[in-house]
Amino acid sequence: MKSKIIILTPVYNDWKNLEKLLKKINKIFEKNLKKVFELIIVNDCSKEQFNFKKYKLKMIKKIKIISLDQNVGSQRAIAIGIKHINHIYKYKKYKTIIIDSDGQDNPKIIPKMLILSEKKSKFSIAINRGQRKEDLWFRIFYELYCFAIKIFYFKKIRFGNFSLLNSTHLKKLSKQNELWSAFPPTLSKYIPNLIHLTSNREKRYSGDSKMNFLGLIKHALRVFSALKQRVFLSSVFYLATAFMLIFKNNELYFFVISFILIFFNSIIFFLSFNNKKNFLKSFNKAKIKTF
Repeated sequence: MKSKIIILTPVYNDWKNLEKLLKKINKIFEKNLKKVFELIIVNDCSKEQFNFKKYKLKMIKKIKIISLDQNVGSQRAIAIGIKHINHIYKYKKYKTIIIDSDGQDNPKIIPKMLILSEKKSKFSIAINRGQRKEDLWFRIFYELYCFAIKIFYFKKIRFGNFSLLNSTHLKKLSKQNELWSAFPPTLSKYIPNLIHLTSNREKRYSGDSKMNFLGLIKHALRVFSALKQRVFLSSVFYLATAFMLIFKNNELYFFVISFILIFFNSIIFFLSFNNKKNFLKSFNKAKIKTF
């Protein structure tokens, strides 16, 4: 039995960009794949008005709109979408493509993702970010963020939301509370059968990015909160190493390092404390419409 294809995208006031993206995806499915797909849009409490009927393109079999009553951010919107897909399609085989709605994820790689998924059906696929088009300050801090992940997690996480999940992996992810913190680290943590492809990060179709410096810091902390157990063990290791190498010669330096690591771990544990309750609450309050 052939698997159905679902495309999941979070949207916050990016309806014009989503329209451009869907036209490109529709063209790819019509000319290259000759398949239909179902579209699930998580409306992250957008303030702009929109007409869902205009998204009814030839290759879109069905559209589901999941409307949230408060803005939770793209990562948590994706978490709600994943949980919804598992709830609705629990006993069916499917492949879910997660893609951002602003145009920065290039849909041209979708055929390659689906062909590879057919050959290696037990694997899911994550799209590593190649060359980026953001401002210099963002690229610098993004590299620092990736370096910090490698230090505490001992693995690279250089991919974002753009991915393809098989139904088995999506079901597993839907049960993880860490998904409420951030999607990429939860995928890396719980799905070992992961194939990585690389695609350059494109410019937004229109408008400015909603990510600022404070937003990047919040995102980084949520990523680390999803990896809190590994971060804690790494911190203990670094603290023990610092004690053996530094304490006798420079107590002040050791106490500064201790304070930073304890403060850092306290923040990420605090962020993850109510994940399960907030995840279920937001999921249960979401309103769903089908077009």
